[in-house]
Amino acid sequence: MNLKSLNQVSDESQASKDYEPAETAQTPQFSYQDQLVQLAQQRDLEALTALIDQKLVEQAVKVAEIEFKNNLLQLSVESSEIPEQSIVVPLLRDYLSQLRLPELTAVTIYGQKLGQELPFWMEEVALDLLILDAQALTPQITNEGSAEEAGHQVIPLPEVAPLPSEIALDITAKYEAGERNFARINLKDEALPGINLTLADLQEANFVWCDLRKSSLSHANLTSAQLRHADLTNANLQGAKLQGTDLQGAKLQGANLSWAVLRGTNLTDADLTDVNFQNATLERVIMPDGTMLD
Repeated sequence: MNLKSLNQVSDESQASKDYEPAETAQTPQFSYQDQLVQLAQQRDLEALTALIDQKLVEQAVKVAEIEFKNNLLQLSVESSEIPEQSIVVPLLRDYLSQLRLPELTAVTIYGQKLGQELPFWMEEVALDLLILDAQALTPQITNEGSAEEAGHQVIPLPEVAPLPSEIALDITAKYEAGERNFARINLKDEALPGINLTLADLQEANFVWCDLRKSSLSHANLTSAQLRHADLTNANLQGAKLQGTDLQGAKLQGANLSWAVLRGTNLTDADLTDVNFQNATLERVIMPDGTMLD
């Protein structure tokens, strides 16, 4: 059954209702939305696309391409502007988790600008297959008197992000124009927090003492790059190529290195607190204590 037949069934059902006597008992029918969900759970791509487009309509984002690969869903979304990764990814992860598509465990999401062939960002996320507790997810709003009861608890102000440097703005402009080759670029001591260089070629680049907090370097080629003492706190390095990369003394707290390839990578004195190494390749890696990991 496809979407056209669903529309036909829906129209016929509505037409038949017009001629039913008022006293006739109504048999509960699945709504069009319920039927879409049923088809999506059967891996019907047309139905799944319709559901995702509904979910993304407020973001002015639509599905560009969609494909199942065994237990992985590959999904490209596009918009007239670059889709907001920090909004789109959690929204789709939670929604696809709730759909509970059979055997689907992860989704790779690509964000691209309308008319551009290459994506501007990519992120793979595991789906939460547990039943979500809606009440636990609902923000709890307290009344004005609760602060006094809590002993005048002070809520800290959010940290103010530093203004981007001129070189950060220049690289971002080139990246948004479609440039991906930044091999051997010298960014020593630069402040680039939050920069997006997903899928970029950064071979032999110099990031020594560079501020790359919360940056997106997923699937970037960082082969033989210099990242000594770089701040990569909470950075996304998912699927990045880190062969021969020098990360001595780097700060990697909370960084995502899942599916990354680390061969001959130097992590001497690096801070690996809460780093995600899920499915990462670790061969001949020098660990923070100086030992070699075969």
